[in-house]
Amino acid sequence: MQPLRVVVVDDEPSACAFLQAVFTAEGHECHTFLRPEEAEQHLAANEADLAMVDVYLGAINGIDLLQRLRGLQPNLYSVIMTAHVSVETAARSLSEGAVDYVSKPLTIEQVKAIAARADRFRLQNQQPVATPDQLQDSAIVGRSPKMLEVYKSIGRVAASNLNVLITGASGTGKELVARAIHQHSKRAQQPFTPVNCGSFTETILESELFGHEKGAFTGAGGTHKGLVEATDGGTLFLDEITETTLSFQVKLLRVIQEQQVRRVGSSKYIPVNVRILAASNRDMSQLLKEGQFREDLYYRLSVVTIHLPALNERREDIPLLVNQFLQRFNAQNQLNVDIEPAAVKHLQAMPWPGNVRELENTINRLAIFAPTGKITLADIEAEVQRAPEDSAAAAAATPPDRLLELEREHIVRILKQTGGNRSEAARRLGIERKTLYKKALRLGIDLHSTDKS
Repeated sequence: MQPLRVVVVDDEPSACAFLQAVFTAEGHECHTFLRPEEAEQHLAANEADLAMVDVYLGAINGIDLLQRLRGLQPNLYSVIMTAHVSVETAARSLSEGAVDYVSKPLTIEQVKAIAARADRFRLQNQQPVATPDQLQDSAIVGRSPKMLEVYKSIGRVAASNLNVLITGASGTGKELVARAIHQHSKRAQQPFTPVNCGSFTETILESELFGHEKGAFTGAGGTHKGLVEATDGGTLFLDEITETTLSFQVKLLRVIQEQQVRRVGSSKYIPVNVRILAASNRDMSQLLKEGQFREDLYYRLSVVTIHLPALNERREDIPLLVNQFLQRFNAQNQLNVDIEPAAVKHLQAMPWPGNVRELENTINRLAIFAPTGKITLADIEAEVQRAPEDSAAAAAATPPDRLLELEREHIVRILKQTGGNRSEAARRLGIERKTLYKKALRLGIDLHSTDKS
């Protein structure tokens, strides 16, 4: 770990002295301040990596101070300390930008753990985002409490070799989470191999993952090294893992348990060292109950589970996402498209069954056709041609069956707009064509009634 630049703000001299002693003993640079304004002046002139701020600072609230400090240095790892833990202060601290919330008095081990998390956070935020290629691979965006929990989970699990199951609806960014775990792990310099299990039949998936020998089956003209073997030392990301058959799951379980793979048509076992990250957009508990997914494999994959919230559950992140997507679009197209505040508010109120992926595709379409170089409220209304205006507001507080109904209405509306063109409808929804078929089957949509594709 590289030395951290730490700032401590607490009106108790003993607390400042303790934290300074621990950080200094660990080789970090630590500046302590009893008065908030002095800390603010220091950060205005000096870079810092970690700020630990007491929630009660006399006349000034530590959360308000933290906001100002992060305004000076947005990438600051911010920690609120309090001797009076409450749900209210925890929720406000996180919603106002704190990355962590800890209870006083702190132990030496707790302080060391905070330093380790701050170091991982610093590495994450050192990734440049200036070029189109870098913007394409930028980290997950969001400051909502639910996304902060996701960030914490990524930071805590990345350094280990534990298998992780990432759950969440389609389009929430499960592959981004998998990539972030890999990028901050000890395997970061080794391969990261994503595989969409739902895109292959069982036979092809087995051959692609495990490899095959010459003559193993019709068309096997030579020896083929599988993706598991090719990813040795790295991370294998198995998306849509729940779309695999039970017989394939048995074979995958054996690979995970024994850390060795056997090519199709071979009797030889090849040792491999691969970390498995898996993802699913389905209800795992229901699949286990119905016997559609093996329980033993589930427990092997879900040593740690990270759940990604739907976009409708973190609407406060939509302005940040819109800004990121516009930055990326402008960098890729050498343009300077902007969006008016009223349009952003309208986007926050809309239902997003396709989640972040659908929002990104919508922003790209709006940006392409923005006649004045600025996306307006009128542009959004004309593009989306939404049904009853109050349906979006209702979506945020409706039960699951109503959300399914809204999703169905949205897909049917897009199909009508595209004249039944399924490929174009899938593109506008921000999902794969195969996923559109699955959604249509689940929601009772007859794709053939308007089929022109």
